[in-house]
Amino acid sequence: MTRATAIVGDIHGEAGQLSELIGALENRHIIFVGDYINRGSRSRETLEQVIELKLNRPETICLLGNHEAALLGYFAGSVEFYELAGLGGIATIRSYLSRVSGDVREELFLAMPKAHREFLQSCPSYFESEDMIVSHCGVDPANPSSREPVDMVMTRHEELFRPGFTPPKLVVCGHYAQQGGLPHVDNNFICLDTGCGTTGGPLTALLLPEREFLQR
Repeated sequence: MTRATAIVGDIHGEAGQLSELIGALENRHIIFVGDYINRGSRSRETLEQVIELKLNRPETICLLGNHEAALLGYFAGSVEFYELAGLGGIATIRSYLSRVSGDVREELFLAMPKAHREFLQSCPSYFESEDMIVSHCGVDPANPSSREPVDMVMTRHEELFRPGFTPPKLVVCGHYAQQGGLPHVDNNFICLDTGCGTTGGPLTALLLPEREFLQR
């Protein structure tokens, strides 16, 4: 890839870190790996920032994470409240509602701006070029040609981290929070989840074509 690009890891409601990082990426094409919401206290502000960036720079690619998929599932009735809560969804609910007096699902749906819901619904499950594939949870080592949403967004492919797996093109993902605030780099596989909003770690971007990292 010759175009100056930044792939941004999991944000999880840390709008302040996102703002600082975006400010350092003005001249780059940006790809987000998803997980904008939950856990951190500023999920609403995070979505507002990402949506504004997408409006101002339409070439920005905003992928779907499993946390966004869970919220959409909650609205659709296929995900229960306890499942969303287990993913840190209460922080997202609080970012839209100061109090809940009745049906949480209905009140959250009405409190979330339509533009936010439509944005989440529009997020693709992966981005692929000749030399790279970016998705929230990587590729399935047992079936690396699969591009099904369950394999791109929802599943944990722990085998990606085992020695011996070398994908034919660069695979970049988030989803698997790394210890120590550093991304995982191994052959043609990079994981950018460095604990932002989860363990207090930094928000990480992979800079291409340099293959360097920027953190905030």
